[in-house]
Amino acid sequence: MVRLALWMAVLLFPVAAAAQTLKGEVRDASTGDPVVGATVSQDSSVVAVSDVDGLFSVTYTPDQSALILTVSALGFEDLTRTLDMQSLPSSPVVFALQPATNRLGLAVVSAGKFEQDVSELTVSMEVLQPGLIEGKNTLNMDEALQQTPGVVIVDSEPQIRGGSGFSFGAGSRVQILVDDLPLLSGDAGRPIWGFLPVENVEQVEVIKGASSVLYGSAALSGVINVRTARPTDAPTTRIQTYHGFYSDPPNTEAKYWDDTHMLSGVNAFHARKIGRLDLVVGLSLLGNDSHKGPIPDATGALPASGYNPFEVDTYDGENRARINVNTRYYSEAVPGLSFGVNTNWLKGESLATLLWENDSTGIFGTFPGAATRTKQVVGTVDPFVEYLSPNGTRHALRGRWQSLDNDNDNNQGNFSDVYYGSYQVQRGLGEVMLTAGLVGQYTDARGQLYTGGNPDGNNTASNTAGFLQADWKHGLWNISGGMRYESFTINGEQEGRPVFRAGANYQAAEATFLRASFGQGYRFPSIAEKFIQTAVGLGIYPNPDLRSETSYNAEIGVKQGFKIGEFKGYADVAVFYQRYRNFIEFTFDQWGGPTDALFGFGFKSVNTADAEVAGLDASILGTGTIGKVNFTALAGYTYTRPRALYPDSVYAGEDLSYATTSSFTENSLLKYRMPHVVRADLQAEYKDFEAGVSYRFNSYIRNVDQAFIDIEEIGLPGVSAWQADRTSGGDSILDLRLGYRVAEQHKVSLVVNNALNRLYAIRPLAIEGTRQVVLQYLIVL
Repeated sequence: MVRLALWMAVLLFPVAAAAQTLKGEVRDASTGDPVVGATVSQDSSVVAVSDVDGLFSVTYTPDQSALILTVSALGFEDLTRTLDMQSLPSSPVVFALQPATNRLGLAVVSAGKFEQDVSELTVSMEVLQPGLIEGKNTLNMDEALQQTPGVVIVDSEPQIRGGSGFSFGAGSRVQILVDDLPLLSGDAGRPIWGFLPVENVEQVEVIKGASSVLYGSAALSGVINVRTARPTDAPTTRIQTYHGFYSDPPNTEAKYWDDTHMLSGVNAFHARKIGRLDLVVGLSLLGNDSHKGPIPDATGALPASGYNPFEVDTYDGENRARINVNTRYYSEAVPGLSFGVNTNWLKGESLATLLWENDSTGIFGTFPGAATRTKQVVGTVDPFVEYLSPNGTRHALRGRWQSLDNDNDNNQGNFSDVYYGSYQVQRGLGEVMLTAGLVGQYTDARGQLYTGGNPDGNNTASNTAGFLQADWKHGLWNISGGMRYESFTINGEQEGRPVFRAGANYQAAEATFLRASFGQGYRFPSIAEKFIQTAVGLGIYPNPDLRSETSYNAEIGVKQGFKIGEFKGYADVAVFYQRYRNFIEFTFDQWGGPTDALFGFGFKSVNTADAEVAGLDASILGTGTIGKVNFTALAGYTYTRPRALYPDSVYAGEDLSYATTSSFTENSLLKYRMPHVVRADLQAEYKDFEAGVSYRFNSYIRNVDQAFIDIEEIGLPGVSAWQADRTSGGDSILDLRLGYRVAEQHKVSLVVNNALNRLYAIRPLAIEGTRQVVLQYLIVL
């Protein structure tokens, strides 16, 4: 027995001794910085991934004549080196990667949940950079998104390519994410724009088209993913303070107050590495009078003149404080392991309005009973664990607790807790990237607002899902496909369905990329859409029988890279078609009885007949130097044809159909849609000067609920006259900004939004902001 063990030791020793390790280091050739997440391949198979310090190791045997390694990283040219086995150094071999020259090198993650070059995507995507968000003195993220090609925000609800109408804060068809975690409220499925950290943004990625396979129910029309910044090797501190005012309305008879409305705020951001710990802290304070009028008391008297940023005494006024902390610790004992906790909390007060008083002298006031004062506390706590194995397999375990407390002054408060968890695994197998995941969410919603469900106002919702996606990069092709199954339950009623997607991208020339994609979408109704019961001047009625809606989206597109001197970028054109079934519309009609407020007129979410949106999307993104001036440009035009497919189909009551509920039925145009949308932003920098201009064009909304016009005779004036004056054309809005760097770390800027002081409304009955003039001071340490 001993002799057998000795023979086995002799036989096994050479094998064990033969396995040796080569250490390597990946660096940016232009800056010398480590490149994190670079893949190291041998014979087309990934054998290692560089860590946070750019280091990796591979195993080899000395009997090989040569070791051939290819190192790849997003935004860099691939580097292949043949290493002589007889002269391998003992110190790490340095792979210095050259930045890619024929592309913009813009990394995005949302399309496939892993980093890709924007040119390789199979779907349409727009990207907002933090310079635009900061330069426009963005108070809430929705203001920056208004500058995104193809995006319109209607009463805080995002539309992408005309995929949504007016829903008054419930049931978004666009999923809102921060670092891949959903941020829609659990009860209403609505975005809380003031909660998103504008002071801590790396970039904002907007996917256009159905994205339910990767992102679930709310991604029926697209996804908005805010990616926050991580610390660099050098600590960074940014402090931005601002103060400004709103100009008087251009229709002077509408101003019933004497003082000037103002706004003030501060945003602060600090990021640093402390050993193996990443720490990011953000802070935001805001006091905003808004552009609307002050609130009279019971006797009709107005509040005393003077600016108090901590007092909400104007319609649409708000104040808030928000703090967020992100942490990530890189384990020394287990290379590739990181974990941490992120948290974000907001406390504020606002006075939201739904309807103006009238379209002339009362356009900056509100219809009696149509204003809601809300004291809000909302917060999230997000623990996570991530592990990147030496062979490139990524594991991510994430959790979230989201708490929302809306204390409304009309005894219609709503409160919810959301518990969310997900596990995702991702592995590169040669040319294929596999992504799989499990997701679970539970919502406990409580409040007087939801008595249309359980009489006590307590309602619950839960969903579980599993998904799988494969992305294959082969030669000039990028092909992706995936599926998801999701089960959803509200108050014990369960429903589930699968969805599928597929897409392809082909590099036809050095900088020409052709793509085509097909994706299914679905959306389960939110607790608010099914069970809300309230009155805000008009009644909002529950619909417990509301069914889920589904869609599919198909598009073909071409992305053309260009380089003019030192200015480079992409031009993109896509044609698209999206078809909806059981389409949910927030519809205004007489849902109540004659003894109810306003004779029972109000809103209800209902399933209407099928609908479609077809159109064309064109955009351009570029950056670089022309002469001695550095330019950044983002512009786009979107044409949509949103139409009801069965305009005479009765979907509610005895005769409610598209034809009977619409004020404008030409071409069966859907309500609250804009067929033509133009967006453009140009930023120029020369020495210590910066200048920028933003332009937005929204064609007029032609079709609104006919009932709005029908009830003018009983006290809700302003829709028919407003619509009659806006039968063709649209609103053009111009924003300007000018900055000067007074010292290396200090910049002063003047920002003028709605510079022409145009009187406009994205939808009737809700006037938009007058000219806003802001002086901004930025310190970067």
